[in-house]
Amino acid sequence: MPNKLKSYDAATQNLMLLAMDYEVPQIGKFSLEEMVYLLRESFKYKLTYKKVFDEYLERRCDPATGFCLVSSYYIYERTGGDKIWTLMKTPIHWWLQHKQYSGPFDITYTQFKDPFPYYTGVPETKIYTDEDFAQILREKAYILGKQAGLE
Repeated sequence: MPNKLKSYDAATQNLMLLAMDYEVPQIGKFSLEEMVYLLRESFKYKLTYKKVFDEYLERRCDPATGFCLVSSYYIYERTGGDKIWTLMKTPIHWWLQHKQYSGPFDITYTQFKDPFPYYTGVPETKIYTDEDFAQILREKAYILGKQAGLE
């Protein structure tokens, strides 16, 4: 596990560098790169998964596993929402697409061994059309932010 964690931490550093290049408004106390760091650190704790999803993740895997939608939505909401980002999805994964810069912004990409086929993604529209879905997502994102020390 130490080597995997070293690789995970290196990926976190790379994501923070990428976040520094993005122009997003800082709403609140934390910049995008600080959010990335604190969210990814919180993923390392089983209690975070338990608090957000009300269950334990039984198998050992990359710490980011399972957090793609909730963490993407947290960043989406805290850094300008629809003015800045498009929330993208496939049947198994979610990430952000900046409206000005090309390429995915995916703070949970380390859960996949091979490069993820982002080209297969489509915008997630349910956050605009299904209030129950959006409310549950908001609640889980808030819990995640609280676990990460962002709230």
